[in-house]
Amino acid sequence: MGPTTFHQATPDQPLNPMVSTEKNVNLLPRIQPLDVLRAVALLGGLLVSIWLFGGFTNNKQLQLLHNPHGGNYVLYSMIVLLFQGKMLALISLVFGAGMVLYLNLENGKSAQFAADLFIKRQLWLLGFGLLNALLFLWTDDVLFHLAIMGILLFPFVRLSSRGLFIASIVATAIFCGKNYWKYADDKKAYNKYLAVTAYEKKLTRDSTARAQKTVQAKDRKNTAIVPKKDSLSKQQKADKQAWEGTLKNMKYDPKKDDGENKEMQTTSFGDLWSHLLPQTQNHEAQWTFKTGIWDIASMMFLGMALLKFGFFGNRFTRNQYLLFALAGLAAGLLLGWFRLYYNQVTVVDYKKYLLRYWLPYNFFFPLEKLFMAIGYASLVMVMTGLTRLAVIWKALASVGRLALTNYLLQSIICSLFFTGFGMGYFGKFPQYQLYFVVAEIWIVQIVFSVLWLRKFEYGPAEWLWRCLTCMKWMPIKKAATDTNQTVIPSLS
Repeated sequence: MGPTTFHQATPDQPLNPMVSTEKNVNLLPRIQPLDVLRAVALLGGLLVSIWLFGGFTNNKQLQLLHNPHGGNYVLYSMIVLLFQGKMLALISLVFGAGMVLYLNLENGKSAQFAADLFIKRQLWLLGFGLLNALLFLWTDDVLFHLAIMGILLFPFVRLSSRGLFIASIVATAIFCGKNYWKYADDKKAYNKYLAVTAYEKKLTRDSTARAQKTVQAKDRKNTAIVPKKDSLSKQQKADKQAWEGTLKNMKYDPKKDDGENKEMQTTSFGDLWSHLLPQTQNHEAQWTFKTGIWDIASMMFLGMALLKFGFFGNRFTRNQYLLFALAGLAAGLLLGWFRLYYNQVTVVDYKKYLLRYWLPYNFFFPLEKLFMAIGYASLVMVMTGLTRLAVIWKALASVGRLALTNYLLQSIICSLFFTGFGMGYFGKFPQYQLYFVVAEIWIVQIVFSVLWLRKFEYGPAEWLWRCLTCMKWMPIKKAATDTNQTVIPSLS
């Protein structure tokens, strides 16, 4: 087993970094697999984020689901199975592991000091998230959510690895339950719709019968009799419209994207900001506390548990990691296929799906993400042990070390390239061409990260984050002797 920059403690003991002897928390131990995983999540996540950035809307995705054939559908399916949701899971997992590392630094200060710094760090991260969402116009920002969840889960860091793993399973189960409850609400909405339509038919029959009686009475008495006016109540109308709206949102409309394209191509930053603000508010608030809290918590708990268990410290052999990778990826892909297939059934005829199936198509999505995250993490542990590819892992680790800078840079580049405030390419590229844009951004970020870290210890955003957290001017240039070394592990 190769050298490491931390003590290999027992599973339930925190890892104690040895590389930092500063009085202030300004250096974190580098665990290369974590940096590589962070880079994979950052770069892979752009393959899904580019849909929203570039105008590959839900409506266009529905078109593929209604006609699941051809190269576009195959490409879409691959991204869904391999990346959709999984990259958020990975970044949450790595963030959870980083929390344990940060709060157990040997910095010569008390635990209270480390805790205070951590909370300040999270609050500033929240600020970066708001900056990314409101100024850089990225409506699906994740920094805000990681900051919130870091504060909420901060007390759980002291749990044992087993306790944290159980917490991850519980959060995952609740996430599955949330998906089922949404499906149950749709079933209730459909039943209300059926009740309203049945009542409408009764009203029609009654009205017809009264109309016939009115005509007969008019013929007998030669006087007009006004029939009673029948109509639905406001609640009944709302119930009917709610279900019809659900079905409408699941149908492809070739004209639906015209308005969105026009709004996104406006050259006024103020108009663009106003258009995107409701989406940002919904994601930062409603999604966070309805779904995101369980989505992110499950993976952050898992990351904490894996770090304490020694998973990222080469506790297992190469063959064991490979077995974990194959099992996790196989289970995740199988559940992903289940989700994708039944999503198509749902889109084609949701009423039929509701009557035939008792589980929603996305019920196992949280488990799919969990298995894929474990699979990816295990695969990275195997691959980073291949010294012949050390240059690749070092380059990816550089991207991971500059994760905050690169994440913000992605938002800036995409906003300037796609919106009308910039170059105005929103909605103008087919799906496959968007991935060429992604590849170009990858190249820029990998080259930038490698070159930057030759002279500097941190990325510009990471450096600013540390300065704000410690409320002092921190050094950014590399010292003559670099104590914050990155380790390339060798598996036994």
